[in-house]
Amino acid sequence: MGEAILKITEKITDGVCIIELSGDIDAHTSPAFKDAIDKNISAGNTRIVFDFSGLNYISSAGIGVLNAALHAVKGKGGKMSIACANKVVYDTLDVMYFTRKMTVKSDINSSIAEVKAP
Repeated sequence: MGEAILKITEKITDGVCIIELSGDIDAHTSPAFKDAIDKNISAGNTRIVFDFSGLNYISSAGIGVLNAALHAVKGKGGKMSIACANKVVYDTLDVMYFTRKMTVKSDINSSIAEVKAP
């Protein structure tokens, strides 16, 4: 098995930072994931949607990154949401109780509406 690959694309849409991920988030790729999030939070982007439509796998390392980001964003009055997680990724988030901390929506527009809501 080869090393995990993660592609990260970021854009701002209607005041919301959308971070699109494709590939796998594991111990090897989670630092790049963390850097992308930290860069956006530092730039003042506190309404963040993660587009997981291209994500195949997330490990506990990736969930740890999400958890730290959630605390940072909440501390600045922001919100985060996950969109389009496949069953494997959703089940991993759910078994680690992360679906109780952050909303997971079936589409991007629902996640955008979630983070824009007061």
